[in-house]
Amino acid sequence: MPNLKYYIDKNKVDSKGFAPIKANIATDSKNNWKTVGKVKPRYWNKKQQRVSPPRPNEEDNDYEDTNSFLDTYQSDAKKYFRDCTLHKIQVTQEVVQKYFSGQKLIFNPVKKDLWEAYEEFLKTGELEKAPNTIRNRKTIRNYLKTFETETGYKMTFDSIDLVFFDKLKKDVLVTNKHGYNYLSAITDKFKAFMTWSLKRKYHSNTTYKDFSAPEKEGSIVHLTFQELQLLLNHPFENKKLQKARDFYCFGCFTGLRYCDIERLTKDNIINGMIKTTTQKTNREVIIPLFPGVQSIIERYPDPHKLLPKFSNQKLNDYIKDCCKEAKIDTLTESKSFEKNITITEFKPKHELIGTHTARKTFICLAYDRGLDIEMIKSITGITREKTLRRYLQISTDAKKEKLLKAFEGL
Repeated sequence: MPNLKYYIDKNKVDSKGFAPIKANIATDSKNNWKTVGKVKPRYWNKKQQRVSPPRPNEEDNDYEDTNSFLDTYQSDAKKYFRDCTLHKIQVTQEVVQKYFSGQKLIFNPVKKDLWEAYEEFLKTGELEKAPNTIRNRKTIRNYLKTFETETGYKMTFDSIDLVFFDKLKKDVLVTNKHGYNYLSAITDKFKAFMTWSLKRKYHSNTTYKDFSAPEKEGSIVHLTFQELQLLLNHPFENKKLQKARDFYCFGCFTGLRYCDIERLTKDNIINGMIKTTTQKTNREVIIPLFPGVQSIIERYPDPHKLLPKFSNQKLNDYIKDCCKEAKIDTLTESKSFEKNITITEFKPKHELIGTHTARKTFICLAYDRGLDIEMIKSITGITREKTLRRYLQISTDAKKEKLLKAFEGL
């Protein structure tokens, strides 16, 4: 399938210093291009094929609007040429040139059965989704296939109704004894597939929109400021634990996910800032370096890698060992959900710490210590305030301080 890429033509810079941004699609060993915008060359990120934000004290360069347009145009091209492939239309130079001039082919709906459509859904997602999302989609497809085989319930677009959903709930929660949030994940991903198929007119069944299994929020586990200090300053003799501690604390200081930290190199450090594009949401984030982060980076002089490499599973094991050795063992609430029951337990905190808690630690401590929500959203790449607020917790000490100040003198 043709792939649309962007580049700038530095040979055609205008009198104001702007170079044209060109969209290019190669077909039949020939390049086809169209000018879709303009940018000053120093702002063009060749690797990301997008416009970089201006430096401090420089005037606005409209990078957000320009990048938004480039994202939309590229996404539209992917969909159009994917539809061409689906309808067995060869993408020739003529087809591409007509697309660039605004002339699109009109496609008649293609009828597909549910599982054939599901395979297309997965393959389409491989072009634009993060690896974890792709893996989760395949896991849920496999579960539904097993459900169909073991229950004898034939899954077709017409049979997806409330009876199907009742059987699915029973299979997840009773037969296989999964937690409630696993049902929530299956429901969410399956509804995404049904919506995707509906938009392509593979079916007209909208009953699935009534399926509801909202995720239940568990306890937000994170390190307190004092616990983070304790972990950062603990003198580990084991080198692996030292490196695991540094990797984890780097996440606590930056709010980056494991998958984004793991990909960082020295090239991501530009003008005293970390610049990277998040894998999950494909958003650029810029994080100014401060002494805590800088001191961790300086421990690893490798000319390319920024930090030691760990698999997610190994890092999860090591960081639990780190926190246990550092005596981070406060009894901490842990919630799990089975059917309509919430199970609450209290465990030593080190048993609950994993790579996912580093990002939560950053968000909670940053908010607790004065960073406003917009600043936190900018650093973490989170766009929805509702998503962010799930993680916000104010520490007991902060509550005490604010209450004393509020009622001082009474």
